[in-house]
Amino acid sequence: MSEQTKPEARSYFGWQVERVAFMFGMSGPRVLLLGAASLLAVWPFTVADLLFGVIVWPIAALTVGLVFFRVRGRTADEWITGWVSYHLGKRRDFHKFASGALAPDASPVIDTADLEPEAAEEEPEPESITAQHGNERGHGFGRGPKRKRADLPGVLAPIEILEDEFPDGTPIAIVHHRIDKTFTAVARITYPGLGLVDTDRREQRVAGWGGLLAGLCTEGNPIIRVQAFQRLLPESGAALRRWHLDHADPQAPEVTQAITEGLLSTATLATSSRESFLAFTMDARRAASAIRSAGGGSRAASAVLARHVISLTASIGGADLAVQSWLQPRELAEVVRSAFTPNMARSLAERREAADRGGLPAGIDPVLARPASAEARPGYYLHDGSASITYWVYDWPRSRTYSTVLAPLLGEGQHRRTFSMHHEPLGPRKAEKEVMKERTARSVAVRMRQRTGQIVPEHEQAALDRAAQQDVERANGHGLVRFTGLITITVTDFDDTSDASHRELEDAAAALEADAAAARIEVDRMWNTQDIGFAMSALPLGFGLPKARWSQ
Repeated sequence: MSEQTKPEARSYFGWQVERVAFMFGMSGPRVLLLGAASLLAVWPFTVADLLFGVIVWPIAALTVGLVFFRVRGRTADEWITGWVSYHLGKRRDFHKFASGALAPDASPVIDTADLEPEAAEEEPEPESITAQHGNERGHGFGRGPKRKRADLPGVLAPIEILEDEFPDGTPIAIVHHRIDKTFTAVARITYPGLGLVDTDRREQRVAGWGGLLAGLCTEGNPIIRVQAFQRLLPESGAALRRWHLDHADPQAPEVTQAITEGLLSTATLATSSRESFLAFTMDARRAASAIRSAGGGSRAASAVLARHVISLTASIGGADLAVQSWLQPRELAEVVRSAFTPNMARSLAERREAADRGGLPAGIDPVLARPASAEARPGYYLHDGSASITYWVYDWPRSRTYSTVLAPLLGEGQHRRTFSMHHEPLGPRKAEKEVMKERTARSVAVRMRQRTGQIVPEHEQAALDRAAQQDVERANGHGLVRFTGLITITVTDFDDTSDASHRELEDAAAALEADAAAARIEVDRMWNTQDIGFAMSALPLGFGLPKARWSQ
């Protein structure tokens, strides 16, 4: 009988940092700075006044330093740009937000779907007229999306929550970004995890997720972004103690009662809940033809997106991800509001349980999916009595790693933590262009060193080999995906005037950085852009992956 060998766990590597290649690997502003430094350097020679060089040459040297000197993955000019942008906005109070009764220009939001027919006919909306024409064409969806424009801060201001229906009549929330012209649907998912399964099953699940992303790497696919979102919500242990009191047997032995009481007394953070979501974002410009065929307008765009997410159900199941439900408007509003106001999470959960017994409806009105007040500070974000710090992952593991590498970041903790990965599938033509650009750049760099008699560093040769392997995989039908990761840590009951609260926030940030180091990734605190980071990381709205810069 032959001895069976245990299969080895598959390792992953080869991700590459996205770099600007406007000129010599530098962005436009850096090229201008370098040009200015060159002019300053030759200025004294053109005027035949070398003493003048004593003044301009140090300035030229400082300008060159701004071009090439990097701190935490960013150049000095990028730091200066962020600092100036934040403080210019601060002078005009753009870093502060107040909604509802606290808003300086508070005005009611009227939903035209709730108006009487006579009133609606007096001043019809173009979208409503388009929706009616779409119904006449009979593509099988609801009578048109109801608009709920939440008063959201900062970069989230253009977002509105639409309500539409699947063909079977199930409601679904559609997040419409009016400027980017995108529509997003959010699914609440459950998954069995990777830590306690055998190697074969683990690799099968990871391959299923890769198959889901690869299926979106088709030419002209309207789904342009996929956000995988998970948040950890620590609880105080009160629910566990309450359950024990309700179910404890008074006739139980004293020894078992003493042991149980001892365990419960130390269960200050014994319980935690996890919430996982997938957000699929559709570009209305890519789906323009389908939207016109469906009648046009946001009504038809919602219908087209609903059809696409229905078709993705099988691919999602192939990754062992179970779609628990597609979020309805009130459910999505609850998720957003609980991120801004963490102390409402318990009351919203109790309201959800009471709704099953005939109480108030679960969730909240989408108009209320906003913080009462918020303020962006250079290093953290204040929102409704809580404070959050957001990091972005600027360097992934450079060596081979296993599929469970992110386990330290997703483990238990004392504070709320959210982790978002944003993916942008690339079509075959664009993928070929990007891969060939990377391979050509690496090959030229290696050949130039060889022709000049220099030693080729191992990291450049390894990068060339990775680019060649990536080209082979692309030719064999694999997809190429842009992606980024963001992590947010939130401390509730934060007092901005208390030194103890600030120490607690910094301790939580230090713990997150330690977990990131254990996961072999490098993270960077999003200085001067914490409000934008919170919107990208702590909310499952499909908003977060920036567009590719010039000549990526």
